[in-house]
Amino acid sequence: LCQRIVAMALPRKTPAYYVVAVLLLKFMGLHSQSSARPLNGIDSTYTNPVIPGVNHPDPGVLLYNGTYYAVTTSGDAQDIFPILVSTDLVEWNQVRFVWPNGTGSPAWAKSDFWAPEIHWISDTQFNLYFAARHIDGTLSVGVATGPSPLGPFTATAEPLVHTPGMGNIDASFFLDQATNTSYLIWKRDGNGHFPPVPTPIFIQPLSRDGLTREGNQSQMITNDQRWEGPLVEGPWLIFSEVESMYYLFFSANGFTSPKYAIGVARSVTVVGPYTKFEGNPIISSNIDPPAGEGFQGPGHCSVVVSPNSKWCVVYHSWMQGKVGGSNPRVMLVDDLLWNSTSRWPMLHTGGTPSYTPQPFP
Repeated sequence: LCQRIVAMALPRKTPAYYVVAVLLLKFMGLHSQSSARPLNGIDSTYTNPVIPGVNHPDPGVLLYNGTYYAVTTSGDAQDIFPILVSTDLVEWNQVRFVWPNGTGSPAWAKSDFWAPEIHWISDTQFNLYFAARHIDGTLSVGVATGPSPLGPFTATAEPLVHTPGMGNIDASFFLDQATNTSYLIWKRDGNGHFPPVPTPIFIQPLSRDGLTREGNQSQMITNDQRWEGPLVEGPWLIFSEVESMYYLFFSANGFTSPKYAIGVARSVTVVGPYTKFEGNPIISSNIDPPAGEGFQGPGHCSVVVSPNSKWCVVYHSWMQGKVGGSNPRVMLVDDLLWNSTSRWPMLHTGGTPSYTPQPFP
């Protein structure tokens, strides 16, 4: 048996206004501009991908005041980091770029703008965490700050994590409300080293404004399971009040491979030690879907609470048979459920992305 996670199980990085926003969305029957959701507030269905045919890798999703903000990898595109908005996780509109035409981008960064996330610090401060290649050639973690989820974002003069000769990518942020302590979470890019080395995911306290690392870093996990291949990456941390556990979602294996997939680990403390789920991965490629249907290589997720007060995973994937190259990584949304016995999360489909009509999240 599985249980639905309701608003009382919101992650601990959730301010009080987040809870209010979720409840308002649930009980006021807010709907998107699309005719996909009837105006009477009764949920209709949607089908993945939620943004067909458009490249939106590594979606980082924030819920603030009833609106979801997604920001995605832009690579070496002239316009850096598209920002999309939605009220229901299904109908998305791109409203701007973080740094259009590169204007305002950090002086220390020259290329490879990857895996951005926007996080609430206060109602007047929002931080953008991201990876980019330093002018010395090293992949590094950066941070920029702005007055709203739409910016404008001003980058700090130097990267937040920079280790010459060893890349660092896939930054995330977590506010532990138990101690009111902010944390940076990121991956050491050991698979990009020559010769390749392990790719631990670290966590380290931050200053309250989220702009400076403090204290010591701790290793949460590393790639030590066969299915993970050469790497683990793409961390996203939540706290579930119901389970009284911290859950670390991560991706593993190469992102250009159909073996790319999402796993989960958990701990009773924010810094660990973390224990990986024996049933990993919890999201992997569809097996033998009908021709033209299904997805391969799903990964790099955000886990957020939906308008219907359910945990949802927002992630990217290749379309079936179109892995790598110039093919887009499209954005998907699916419900998560918690097993009532093991207390581990799983995809509502049982472990592969949905590609048939589903109820709105």
